[in-house]
Amino acid sequence: MIRTLALVILTALPLPRLCAAQDMLPFTSQESATDFQPLPLRQIVRMVTARYAGRPVAIDMQLPTDSETALGTQLVYQVRLLTPDRNLLDIRLDARNGRFLQVSGRGQLQARSAASKR
Repeated sequence: MIRTLALVILTALPLPRLCAAQDMLPFTSQESATDFQPLPLRQIVRMVTARYAGRPVAIDMQLPTDSETALGTQLVYQVRLLTPDRNLLDIRLDARNGRFLQVSGRGQLQARSAASKR
């Protein structure tokens, strides 16, 4: 009797709506979420090594900062590059088009000029 009553009460209660996967995406509109295609990692590595001498030691995908979102960026590749002078550069690129958003770290100019000499 009590089990039946509890079952009736539980089925009558409104259940909270579970958040759909598309509600959690960081995209501005539904159509941009379906059209989004990030560049492949090998293409990102080629772009970075064409501009800076060194080798990538880590690549992460991250959500954009507020200033990057204002530029229309939806997803960011963050590449850590070890330069020939053993400096680490943190390079942030737009995952959709490969645009360089930010480069930080010591030895940027040396790594860039070394890449242009190749």
